Amino acid sequence: MKFWKKCIIALLLLIVIFVVYVLLNVRSLTVETVSEDIHVIRGMGGNTTVLNTDAGAVVIDSMTFKIQGSLIREKAEELTGKEVVLLVNTHYHLDHTHGNPGFKPGTQIVSTERTLSHLKALDADNWQGDAAKLLPNDTFTDRRQFKFGNKTITLIHPGRGHTDGDLVVLFEEDKTLVMGDLFFNQHYPNIDLEAGGSVQAWPATIDKVLELGFDTVIPGHGDTTNRAGLVGFQRMMKQLAEIGSLAASNTTPLSDTLNSSALTEDAGYQPIKFGGISLGLNREFVLQRSWEESTGNFELKN
Repeated sequence: MKFWKKCIIALLLLIVIFVVYVLLNVRSLTVETVSEDIHVIRGMGGNTTVLNTDAGAVVIDSMTFKIQGSLIREKAEELTGKEVVLLVNTHYHLDHTHGNPGFKPGTQIVSTERTLSHLKALDADNWQGDAAKLLPNDTFTDRRQFKFGNKTITLIHPGRGHTDGDLVVLFEEDKTLVMGDLFFNQHYPNIDLEAGGSVQAWPATIDKVLELGFDTVIPGHGDTTNRAGLVGFQRMMKQLAEIGSLAASNTTPLSDTLNSSALTEDAGYQPIKFGGISLGLNREFVLQRSWEESTGNFELKN
């Protein structure tokens, strides 16, 4: 009996330590100044981008928790000296949207129609009560443009990849592109087949993005980079697509695909970690997702 009491006490202590660790990390945000008007905020979740305009601050993505959203809003106002006039959600995943409730009700929040659909169908439990007021309230299908004083912001849904509803944001005057999770820089990407994502379509989606006028690229996860960095990620996705197609045509079993040596463009890639814990987004995961899509071993959820 004493042994089990000690085990329970030890487990409770571990839980307390973990909760404290998460709480400390949730409040920890760092800022990268990309240019005089553009800043990237990093923390527990996807990258958040802040653009300073004459009309106010524009924020791209809101991380994982309401408290992070509040801190991001405060940081954006501190960096720009202006209130937030627009919040953009690049896609529906919690590490880019669950901070929305930390923004003021009535804030203009933009996403694609598919992203809003996924939030309501696949993440409905999070958007109850007051949180529902911070769902995207301005949606589009293919392309949307805003003019805020001295800045032109173009939002584009270039095609399927990470999900079927991702958008990218082009800061026209600054030649800077915010990719959301259509680009994981030096990290293995999440491939949400159940929400319409596609390894096979992803390279062509990046082709459409590469037609845009930009020099600097801010990924959904990883360091700020340039056009060459995005092209490198595209090469990796092309290899994954080819591996999946070959597996389907040759009826290659999953076990063989997971051991494929054909994936070489992932040299230096690292798994994403959340609060120090790996999320399982690794080499094996992306190879499995490629095989599952090409062989039809998955089910759409929305």
